[in-house]
Amino acid sequence: MTNATTGSDRIVPGQPSGEPGEPGERRPLLARLVRPTITHWQFTIVALAAIVVRIVVILGYRPILWFNDSYNYVYDAVTHVPDETRPNGYPFFLDLLLALHSAYPLALLQAATGTVMGVGIYALLRHRGLPWWGASLPALPVLFDAYELHLEHMVTADPLFIFLVTIAVVILCWSDRPSILVTAVAGLLIGYASLVRSVGEPLLVVVLVSLLARRVGWRRLAAVVVAGIAPIAAYMFWFHASTGNYALTESSGTFLYGRVSTFADCARIKPPADLQVLCDPTPLDLRPASAEYIWTDNELAPDASTTTPLYNLTHSTNTALRFTPYVNGLTGKFAKDAILAQPFDYLRVVTHDTLHTFGWNRQPDPDDYYGNGPAFQFVSSWEVNALIPWWAGPKDSAEFSQWAAEYGNDTTARQIYAARLDLGGPGAGDTQVVAPWAHLIQTYQRYIYLRGTLLGIIVLIGVAGVLARWRRWGGIGLLPWLVGALLIVLPPMTAGFSYRYVLAAVPTACLAAGLAFARRPGEKSVGTLTADLRRHFGRGVEVEEE
Repeated sequence: MTNATTGSDRIVPGQPSGEPGEPGERRPLLARLVRPTITHWQFTIVALAAIVVRIVVILGYRPILWFNDSYNYVYDAVTHVPDETRPNGYPFFLDLLLALHSAYPLALLQAATGTVMGVGIYALLRHRGLPWWGASLPALPVLFDAYELHLEHMVTADPLFIFLVTIAVVILCWSDRPSILVTAVAGLLIGYASLVRSVGEPLLVVVLVSLLARRVGWRRLAAVVVAGIAPIAAYMFWFHASTGNYALTESSGTFLYGRVSTFADCARIKPPADLQVLCDPTPLDLRPASAEYIWTDNELAPDASTTTPLYNLTHSTNTALRFTPYVNGLTGKFAKDAILAQPFDYLRVVTHDTLHTFGWNRQPDPDDYYGNGPAFQFVSSWEVNALIPWWAGPKDSAEFSQWAAEYGNDTTARQIYAARLDLGGPGAGDTQVVAPWAHLIQTYQRYIYLRGTLLGIIVLIGVAGVLARWRRWGGIGLLPWLVGALLIVLPPMTAGFSYRYVLAAVPTACLAAGLAFARRPGEKSVGTLTADLRRHFGRGVEVEEE
């Protein structure tokens, strides 16, 4: 029989599972797949529209988009050497696709992650009792946000990270008391997500706290912890075999140093002699933004001729030297001393960057400090080509001879170009901007994206749902809300603000907002609760519970 509330099909105990006249015979796989699309035909139309938009993106920017970190990812995938700056979780994924020598499979897989996340959000909210439109609304930002579409179509770790975290949260929220197998799978997903992006490292603690609040039992808690730690521990042993250190990266101290650079004052910090080399006498307003500080060699104009402390420490333009164990140790100690000496300044910059998330408009930023420049937008052909750095190789194969003559002695540059060929095939995966599809998606991006203010409202709805269930420690919505909030706040705390980082928080924040209106089995529906409130104030009539 069909459950009118959730739209799901339930089999009455003892009733044969096959079609009428075929007792006990299971329906063909195709029929079982088609049935939900018909039952949920309204959302099927929404999902098909999301797929069409992704097809337009692939047609307009063939086969995929690149930015600076993309070339490092493919280099790590080919060399199989631990990266000291970022974990190799995404290169492991790329390594599976290298044998195909085409970037199209990567583009298609990452596009599929966005669609699957939207379907997962819808399915969970329907399962939790929301009507089709109520379950569809929280899925819309994931399915249609233009910047989400752009991120999915780029060689970057973010789509895989967002997908792993969202699916883990969805399966943990499906039941108030998930099975041991489900908690183990969720732990593996969160553990692997920590290897894809470092910002995922605290998420296992958030999951553990949320499950403790739900009192799921010690076996489930043990399953999620053991499964979550397993991939992290294995990676740390692999990292140790190459570097001699048990860690995921050698970059946390350097990134935190970039964060405190926006307020650090050595006159107040009074660092010991070994850390004074990291003091920056340049006025605060002439220092590069926190997200750019650790990568640049010079201060801003009019002090552009002055070199930064990190350049002075390494005496090299090779930024890889800023992530050695020695430098990471120094920068980490300096950053912690700066936070302890100037706690209110640290709180001020973190609050400022966090609130920046919720602005109505994306602030223009030609230097791309905040993930809002041409590298993270659908742009014209010449802008796409201009984004290719010299060390990534020629802009197309016709320029190879000239590039090789000029930069051929740079071993790393040659290896990166070879890695591009390995992933992208003969065309090296170079982006071709194709009209009219590119023009369509450029116009689309001007209007169809989640405004920061709307994200703020979504976050507030989610926390309202958690507070309304305070007797049950926030209920089922606590987990997605905590994950979303953490993914908003953690980047400003540890590195700096970026619009790109904010996108990771959107699916779980939207899910938490949807769950604010969900109900447990036996609870009153949203419509009934609304009617009860009206009756309480003398403006309603008796309404039959759904």
